[in-house]
Amino acid sequence: MQRKTDYARTIINDLLKLREGDALSINTDETDLEFARKIANEALPITHVTVKIVVTDHGRPTQVLEFDPAPPASAPRAFAMLRLAHEKTIPNSQADVLELIVDKEDLSTVQKLGHLAEPVLLNRRISVPWCIAKIHDEDAKEWDELEKKIDLNIEEQTLSTDYRRKYLEHSDSVHLHLTGHNTDFTINVPENARFIGGTQTLPNGRTFLNGLDFDMLSFITDCNSLDGVLEAKATVMERPYEGTLTFENGKLMAWTHSKEMDTLLSFDENIRKPGYFSFRDKEFILHLGGSIVEGLEEEPEDETLLPEYFNKSLYTLALHLDPKLSILATNCEGKTTELVRKGFFLQ
Repeated sequence: MQRKTDYARTIINDLLKLREGDALSINTDETDLEFARKIANEALPITHVTVKIVVTDHGRPTQVLEFDPAPPASAPRAFAMLRLAHEKTIPNSQADVLELIVDKEDLSTVQKLGHLAEPVLLNRRISVPWCIAKIHDEDAKEWDELEKKIDLNIEEQTLSTDYRRKYLEHSDSVHLHLTGHNTDFTINVPENARFIGGTQTLPNGRTFLNGLDFDMLSFITDCNSLDGVLEAKATVMERPYEGTLTFENGKLMAWTHSKEMDTLLSFDENIRKPGYFSFRDKEFILHLGGSIVEGLEEEPEDETLLPEYFNKSLYTLALHLDPKLSILATNCEGKTTELVRKGFFLQ
């Protein structure tokens, strides 16, 4: 299929930016092995180095396949990593999804449901180009969205995203006021918070993109600072959810109830607090629960030294907000700037 070939070339040329001498390692499950082979065959004429495919089953390696170029492989001079994440389209089911969860300690099931936060791994930054590529079912409409992203001028989009990221980091915004449909809340941004997104740069100066969602910027929020009301949509334990949520001093105090939502929010008290915020034009996501380590300007040596504003919950929930949000930002000197107006970033 041509669109898969285009996607493979985008991963190699635009995201990982492979070059001669790179040893590429691909992690995939059996479902996407064929696509992994396609990527390997597209990479070999560029890298001239053996490509390894690690086939996994529920995260455990089951076999390692090696693909050699012709003529014989050169010795690797650098390394790159790719993980294929299969995104299944979940059908609407009348089954009681809650039966899947034995208890909150059933982290394997929690992960499958999309509610396991990123683990807190300190001082373990990946020092090679890496990418997580999302693969959808053949008949999933998400492929159409993927094709649209591939057709974009990625280099131009990257420059725009990088400019936006640098502007935000230099704006020193410490307080945000977000308004929209049935939404009016404030939240604080920790001083010197890093904005994640756009081009990733390694210590050696090499750059890459870790996925096609590079235009989505994310930053840590102070988990004790959210006040106000918001209207949100979410997928909670594979069920669609839509409701109004009210926060005081960072904690969710009232919400539109559902069996799934009530169960998830009972897992621990910190999932009822914010962790980080992600946005791009016309898409705004407030993540309750675990924060992201990459958002810290300086990572501590020990988890016990994480700042108080960092949410260490094991769980997460993505709340999709009004796409026509407006955002006012206030810096440490009290100067207010309009960042976003009716869904669009102004800088």
